[in-house]
Amino acid sequence: MKIVSIRHKGLARFVEKNDASKLDKRIVGKIRIQLTFLAAMGHSDEFRDLAFWKAHQLSDNRWSFHVTANYRLTFEVDNAAKEIRILDLEDYH
Repeated sequence: MKIVSIRHKGLARFVEKNDASKLDKRIVGKIRIQLTFLAAMGHSDEFRDLAFWKAHQLSDNRWSFHVTANYRLTFEVDNAAKEIRILDLEDYH
């Protein structure tokens, strides 16, 4: 799927320029794996049962992947357009 919009500026810099300087170095590897997975998937059904990332749907139809105890990668999926929208790295605490 194509990532079409990113809310978090540091995450946008990482996706667009491979520049992780605005992200916590401890989470860059995990985020890289999660973004690679999102880019390669064909439909949101592929991550519904990902227990290791605690994938779950939020009340506003966005999805969440666990990054650390405090951080979540959140995003909206448009299966018809094969797009990831409103990608964000959120501090839950």
